Amino acid sequence: MLSNPSIRCAECGSFELRASFLTYDSGGRDVSGFTCTRCAFDWEVWETPQFAAPDYASAYSGAPGLVDEELALVLLAEGVKERATQALIGKGRAVDSSEHRVVLLRKAGWLDRAAREREVGWYLGQYTDDEVNNASTKAARASFEFLQFDLDHGGVYLEGPIEPSSPEWDNAGGTRAYVRQEYRELLGQEQRDEDEDRAQIFPRRGADGELYGPDGKAL
Repeated sequence: MLSNPSIRCAECGSFELRASFLTYDSGGRDVSGFTCTRCAFDWEVWETPQFAAPDYASAYSGAPGLVDEELALVLLAEGVKERATQALIGKGRAVDSSEHRVVLLRKAGWLDRAAREREVGWYLGQYTDDEVNNASTKAARASFEFLQFDLDHGGVYLEGPIEPSSPEWDNAGGTRAYVRQEYRELLGQEQRDEDEDRAQIFPRRGADGELYGPDGKAL
């Protein structure tokens, strides 16, 4: 039995839901949405209508696949840990707390996505109750740790519109919603940084149709 269902009705809070399915010509199926059997409220599978924070589609659009994200997270965490260790013995500067925050955010985002995959897959018979409960618990713990980090630092690293102290996050699943808000902002900043780097390397086409180099001179 699911001990703490993360997919609940936004209207009445019930977890007694009926899933709708997409069936493909190959015979495979995906969950397309949910309907509450108590109040008849329905929503798409990627939506999280109980929160003002980004839903799964907008929060993680453009994110690496789960396997790639896990590998990147391991390398990032090991790099930060190594530099922090060196700093303790006087062989480098201290790691900025903002870097620790990125590790916490990427970890929480990865676990949130992995848990959601299992929570939805449960309706397809792909995962057991224990697998869903375990994944959901890990996601909740990681997201709480990230939210607490931001609270402890007075919200100085906040990128999204809703403060970490907002009652928006006090509902079930709220800490995971906060992660989605901040993860979307992280992806947006990474994309802006990438676009800026590309602009310094590759030529661009101006309004006159001519190509210009990074120095602004026509090619």
